[in-house]
Amino acid sequence: MKKIVLVSIGAAALLMFSGCSKKTPEVDMTKKSEMSSNQKMQSADTKVSQMSNSMDTEGQSVNNMNNNGNDVNYKIAKLEQEAKIIHFDFDKYNIREDQKPLVEEDANLINSDDAKDFSVKLEGNTDEWGTDEYNYALGLRRAKSVKSSLVALGVDVNRLMIISYGESNPVCTEHNKACWAKNRRVEFKFLP
Repeated sequence: MKKIVLVSIGAAALLMFSGCSKKTPEVDMTKKSEMSSNQKMQSADTKVSQMSNSMDTEGQSVNNMNNNGNDVNYKIAKLEQEAKIIHFDFDKYNIREDQKPLVEEDANLINSDDAKDFSVKLEGNTDEWGTDEYNYALGLRRAKSVKSSLVALGVDVNRLMIISYGESNPVCTEHNKACWAKNRRVEFKFLP
C-alpha cells in the first residue's frame, strides 16, 4: 500500500513539473494563404536561381526578375520604415490618445498606392510582466485593437492579419520602466 501511495505521489509531482508552458506565438490570421511570405520569397529565389542556371542566351529575363524581386523587397523595407509603431500603457490594450494620430498615419500608408499590393501583419508585443499566457493574450488584444481602428479608418479587413508574440520579441532587454514601455507595442510587417 505504501508503494502505491509513493508511486502516485511521484507521478503527480512529475506531471506537475513537466507541465511548463511553451512560448509559441498565438496567431489569428484573417487572410489565409497557402504559403507564408518567407516560403514565397524562398520559392521565388529558388525559381530565379534555377532559371539563371538553365538560361544561357536569355540572361536579360533573369536580370529583370532579380530586379523585380529586389524592387518588392525595397518597397517592403521602405513601407516598414515609414510605418509608425503603436505603443500602449502598462496592462492596457486600448489605443492611447497620443497614439491615435499614428494609427491614422498607418491607415493612410496602408491605403497608399505604394502599399496597395501588400498584406499587413500586425504584431502585438508586451513587456516581461505577467505570465506567458497572459502576455500572449494581451499582445493579441493589442493587435486586434489596432486592426479594428485601421478598419474603421478604411483599411480593407482582408489585407490585415494579427499575431501575438507576447513578451518573446522585445526591442529592449534592460529591466527598467523606459525599456518596458518600448516593448508594449504593435508593429507592422508588409507581406507580398
